Amino acid sequence: MEAVEYKYRFPYPLDPQGDPSPILQLRVFNPSNTFSGLDIDTHLDSGAEYSLLNGWIARTLGFDLLSGNLRTYGPLVGPTIAGRVHRVRLSHPELGNFDMEMGFSTVEIHREILGRDFFNLTQIGFRERQLTYYLSTVP
Repeated sequence: MEAVEYKYRFPYPLDPQGDPSPILQLRVFNPSNTFSGLDIDTHLDSGAEYSLLNGWIARTLGFDLLSGNLRTYGPLVGPTIAGRVHRVRLSHPELGNFDMEMGFSTVEIHREILGRDFFNLTQIGFRERQLTYYLSTVP
């Protein structure tokens, strides 16, 4: 049997509706201006292939939203969402920095999503019953 060790443990904070949820607060930066970032609460979503943030965040960071490559996000049920992809830097005081391609929605979404593209940069585990998740960075 394989054992996995994690360096960091995080409790589920309450989401805006008052429900516990696996949320990770990150600072997101435009790599061309790493002096001015924006703190956001992101929901860890193992069912999402790609991460997606609201488009207003891209504009706040100085991106021309529509200049990014088009990526379509498809939920299991419901209409698809058009997103535009830009390279960002994510930062966390304990986990460090992550550079990745991030989708920004062209319509309003209800929450910021970190999907499996972010999970590829970390080792992550969930303990739903304990309302806790675990993270380690990967070299």
